[in-house]
Amino acid sequence: MKKIILKTLKYGLILIGFVLFIVLLLFIYPIPEPLSQKADNNSYTISNINIVDVANDSILKNQTIVIKNNRIIKITLNDSISKDKNTKIIDGTGKYALAGLWDMHSHLAFQIAPQVIMPLHIANGITNIRDMQGVVNINEERIKWRKEIESETLLGPRLIGFADEIVGANYDEQNVLDVINKTANDKRTFIKIYSGILSKRYFELAKVAKSKGVVFAGHYPNAINPIDASNAGQRSFEHAHLFLKHSNPDAEKLREYYRAMYADEELDEKNKPSSIEMLKSFDYAKFYELVDVMVKNETYFCPTHITRKYEALTNNEDFLNDENLKYIPHLVSFIWKDDVSGMKEFTKKEGNQNHLNNFYAKGLELTGLAHKKGVKILAGTDSYDPYSFPGISLHSELEELVKAGLSPAEALVCATINPSKYFQVSKNYGTIEEEKIADILILNKNPLLDIKNTTSIESLFFNGNIYTKEDIDTMKKYVEDNSSGINGLSISVKMFIRLMKDNRH
Repeated sequence: MKKIILKTLKYGLILIGFVLFIVLLLFIYPIPEPLSQKADNNSYTISNINIVDVANDSILKNQTIVIKNNRIIKITLNDSISKDKNTKIIDGTGKYALAGLWDMHSHLAFQIAPQVIMPLHIANGITNIRDMQGVVNINEERIKWRKEIESETLLGPRLIGFADEIVGANYDEQNVLDVINKTANDKRTFIKIYSGILSKRYFELAKVAKSKGVVFAGHYPNAINPIDASNAGQRSFEHAHLFLKHSNPDAEKLREYYRAMYADEELDEKNKPSSIEMLKSFDYAKFYELVDVMVKNETYFCPTHITRKYEALTNNEDFLNDENLKYIPHLVSFIWKDDVSGMKEFTKKEGNQNHLNNFYAKGLELTGLAHKKGVKILAGTDSYDPYSFPGISLHSELEELVKAGLSPAEALVCATINPSKYFQVSKNYGTIEEEKIADILILNKNPLLDIKNTTSIESLFFNGNIYTKEDIDTMKKYVEDNSSGINGLSISVKMFIRLMKDNRH
């Protein structure tokens, strides 16, 4: 028996050593260099194109757009085509020009974002993003990426704004004054609010942030009345559960529960209202009270409905076998599968699947009602949440907004005009107009007739260059290759080690 034990230990150690050796090889295995942007000195003229005017829900037919140095210098119905040798003529006959899209709740997530995330954004017409931090701390990388993207080297969407720090998460012990002072040094960063912040800390942050011009945005703080948070100046609320948690008779009871939980006090789980109960007792008067305050304060709302759609469809095998899984690295795919297993287990209890369906449907209804009352909606995906694919899922979120009751034009406003207003950069972005940056998608189909037509991308202009269908396919193939095979394994090992090293987790 002793010999058997010793032999078993010996082979066990050999196996462990072999596994560690493979992990080491994968860690040092070189992954492909990030894709670079195109670089040429050409001007462009797009002739006979139909411009999608989302602000007026109309099509400007047979227009000519002249682009020079990444600016739209002229739009005209009839224009003599330049014969300059440095001007490329693009025939837009039968096609549609749409302003570049924004993802306003994005996560670059890991240090390998240039290999597996950024190209998918560009390939799907997302030219600007608001990055909400999370997963690992990549602040240094993001500052570097921002410069490289703006200097037209690294291929990726512009980081118009990103969360410099998160306050209120379970790993957060930062002094809010230090966080504000640090964030104030870069006006294109902001502070992300997470659910777990308590009132004293939150309102101290809000007061000082306002005095220093620092933006704070993010989750609905669970322990705080969102009316008070809006009045304090929170720039946006994220996720569709905002209205559901607030608009019911037990809302204050729920906030008291969270206050005790975040203060590490003793909890009585029986006193926590369930989401099933909150949904059944939904109070439209409370909902409209919050909506009116958000309109008054210009507090934006980014519902990320596709995250709730995943919960509602967690037992739908067609949904779970999405063909876009080929773009997801092994580590992220593994995490998603674990989440799916947990959701499937939850739905085994009678009534839970029906509740998830109702929760998802109610979120859509409330976004539509809030929009009609004047709340400014932002299109965002919460990418790398289960079944939220970078770039790709922005188009899915537009479909969700149409399900919520917005017209295709109104949904497109949420991904073009509203983001540019949010960041106060409407002078350069949001619409196709003279003097603006030439972020332009060339579509084969009219998105005002069917929002799904936003995916019919034939080509796109970004940073003064045109990316053809062939270029777009190359970007997608690059990400697919980096998410599979030995590249995918190497990338996942690097992601995992960075995750373990990050001192916030």
